[in-house]
Amino acid sequence: MREKRISLSPPGSKMRLAAVAAMVAALFAFSANLLQLDLGKFIARIGNSGQVLSHFIAFDLSVIPEALLEMFTSLALAISALFAGFLLSIVLAFLAASNTAPNKYLASFIKGAVAVVRAVPALVWILMIVASIGFGNTAGMIGLMFPTCGYLIKSFAAAIEDRGMENIEAMRAVGAGWFSVVIKGVMPGVIGQLLSWTSIRLEHNIAESISLGMVGISGIGALLMRAIGKYDYGRITTLILVIFAVMLATEFAVNAMKHKLNQQEAR
Repeated sequence: MREKRISLSPPGSKMRLAAVAAMVAALFAFSANLLQLDLGKFIARIGNSGQVLSHFIAFDLSVIPEALLEMFTSLALAISALFAGFLLSIVLAFLAASNTAPNKYLASFIKGAVAVVRAVPALVWILMIVASIGFGNTAGMIGLMFPTCGYLIKSFAAAIEDRGMENIEAMRAVGAGWFSVVIKGVMPGVIGQLLSWTSIRLEHNIAESISLGMVGISGIGALLMRAIGKYDYGRITTLILVIFAVMLATEFAVNAMKHKLNQQEAR
């Protein structure tokens, strides 16, 4: 008697997988043709990668004090933009969330504005602010606030909407005002999620504050750009290692913070 074979995958899944793979391959071929990518030139010159990498096996330890000082400047920009963005985002998120919005048209306007902010790259916002008020740390902080608010408002509003309407309707039934509903009915249940999203955004802000050196804002990014312009491989390698060490420490700190917040929510 022949044993009946049982398929572990849903019917037609292999066909769908093959169709998706063919579509991805076709999109890649179209994109490569549109961009006129010279893959032959890349393959021919890949043998020079060893020579290029050998230039980076050098260190300039004399740049470390200056690098740490500029790194602190980048961190200050990231944290100040995050703090200001957090305060603004937490208010706008409650006005935008469908279950706490006092006016549905205001909520739609805020969500539409956030979609526009998120659609524009952070560097473009920073360039527009620089063009408006000139170079400097003020322009860098204000420029970083746009992507920070775009990220946090969307994340905060989603977390608030996940709480549902039970507590809100109960408080409204006894005559509680909008402010009381937000502070006493919703905030205690979402504060952990809000802080978790904020800690994640901190990593993005630090990375973007480093890239501000490309548009003339102070920080370790500007130091790195000057080293690249001079082909100073020793300084470039040292600066990259400093950035890597700071980002790695930030990653560990953020993960520890999220773990602690999750433990508090579980209690």
